Amino acid sequence: MKFTTTLSAIALLILAPTFSWADRMGPNGDKLYEAAAHFEGACREKIICRAPYNRETLLDENFNGLSPEIQNTLFEVAQYQAQIWADTILEGDYVSAGDVRLDEVTAFYRGAELLGYKISYSETAWNISDCAYDGAPESLKSCTSGRIFETSYVSNDMQTFFSDEERFAQFLSLQ
Repeated sequence: MKFTTTLSAIALLILAPTFSWADRMGPNGDKLYEAAAHFEGACREKIICRAPYNRETLLDENFNGLSPEIQNTLFEVAQYQAQIWADTILEGDYVSAGDVRLDEVTAFYRGAELLGYKISYSETAWNISDCAYDGAPESLKSCTSGRIFETSYVSNDMQTFFSDEERFAQFLSLQ
């Protein structure tokens, strides 16, 4: 009995690192999850949100209104979140370059209270289902190029983050 219990414990220690969970629930994570759902419902329209929720774009291709500290932390979250792609979208017909980019950051509020950030991030990728990819970088030239995109929510204290369940990672062709 002790021998099999020890083997089971060793197996769990060996296998545990192979399972990937990109989300992290910190203090009050359940409240952020609920607030993000309310925010999404109130801000479905591109232009305006229903009270008491509102949003502010802090980073996109035309503007960067983030402090370097917040931008670096959100970039680290994006890199961490993208690691799950090895066990999801990249197990399919895609390969990626490993160059995660923070594309957009939107602060979301309930009244004047900052609840957190909605971040969009991406990485260069290729669809290898329609080409003669053999593992060599040169063979990617005949593959459809694009980016893998995903969105996550991050708490204002940066302790909680999770993927947007309505916008899981997807490949978008650039051609």
